[in-house]
Amino acid sequence: MKIRNILNTHSSLSTWLKHIEQLNEKNNHISVVNCKLIAKKMDLLNLCSFIFIIGGTNGKGTTCFVLENILLAAGYRVGLYTSPHLFKYCERIRINGKYLSDIEHTYVFSKIEFFRNTLFLTYFEFITLAALTLFQEYNLDIIILEVGLGGRLDATNIIDSNLSIITNIGIDHTDYLGVNRSSIGYEKAHIARENKFIIVGEKNIPNSVVEVVKIKKAILKKVNFDWCTRNKKNNWDYFSYKRDLYNLPYPKVSLENIEVALTALFHSPFNVSDSIIIDSIKTITLPGRFQIISDAPKIIFDVAHNPHAVLHLAKRLRKIPKVGKIYVIMGVLKDKDITGMIVHLKKIVDNWYCVPVFTDRGANLSQLINILPKNFNFLENITTAWYAIRSRIKKEDILLVFGSFYLISEAVKVINLNQ
Repeated sequence: MKIRNILNTHSSLSTWLKHIEQLNEKNNHISVVNCKLIAKKMDLLNLCSFIFIIGGTNGKGTTCFVLENILLAAGYRVGLYTSPHLFKYCERIRINGKYLSDIEHTYVFSKIEFFRNTLFLTYFEFITLAALTLFQEYNLDIIILEVGLGGRLDATNIIDSNLSIITNIGIDHTDYLGVNRSSIGYEKAHIARENKFIIVGEKNIPNSVVEVVKIKKAILKKVNFDWCTRNKKNNWDYFSYKRDLYNLPYPKVSLENIEVALTALFHSPFNVSDSIIIDSIKTITLPGRFQIISDAPKIIFDVAHNPHAVLHLAKRLRKIPKVGKIYVIMGVLKDKDITGMIVHLKKIVDNWYCVPVFTDRGANLSQLINILPKNFNFLENITTAWYAIRSRIKKEDILLVFGSFYLISEAVKVINLNQ
């Protein structure tokens, strides 16, 4: 008996997710035609909420969380859809800052499965439809959608969003988006909408982005043209033709993502006071985004998983006064530019420990050994690496654990339990 025939709203979330993951095995064609067709049948294409859509190579999730945090603090009803998750599927969808129960997820899965019938959907298309269905049922003021991959052919792009954001444009997912910033920018720029703002935080915007925005007749707002910031010793200022803010606290997340989120907020119809913005910036923290879990020694978790992200990670790491040694545990997916990732950290890291990531897409130990320098340490898992480092690390040292979301998920369990 096929699993589809025995699934219902009473089936467990894990059973449903296993079924949805299996859909990918049958569908290798990249297209959102079926996704949009099902969304139309389910009346999901004309949601009443104001919709932000956030794309970019890095910082999408952080920008989403910043917007969510500020808008919730201002009293708005907000739905958030992000990916991937660190620990469990329920992290991908939040309503008013809270996760939903398993039964709510399985309920919408059964609805989508009914409308899907025999049409193919990818895993991401299926769960995107699930998020939209939940948002529709909660009657929200605002929906924040994080683009999964690229933009043009991403499931989130079936929605006619009210405001678009591109955080930055780096080299990643080259098998799908192209091998250079021009082709990647072209894909990402397709989240632009006619007569609506698109906020771009990339300082060196490829011409392909500008051309797509012109064709789509969207309104482009660029960093250092339409807004800028001034860094000071203990605080920073934000300037734009919409609004100026002075003496803002430095955040625990990326400053670039904060300023992009603020620019998007100021180009939306929502009014938020300076005090709410300042309080939000003070308190925003995200798991796996330069997350410091210990101070002596300093232990940092970061999901930087491409050269562009690691470059920013290196800049933040250099700001920490180096007293002792820097240790690194790295685990990445095999389709990433692994050698490009280590370039930005090689001059400041003293000891490298590389481990496999245990997923179909993960780089295994033999692949890491073939790619990386011979003086790196190669160990069979995160637990072994942690015990090897723990016997050597001193209070003045730094341990950075970075790479795939899968690695950070495991690291949180291993290192938190065994410090």
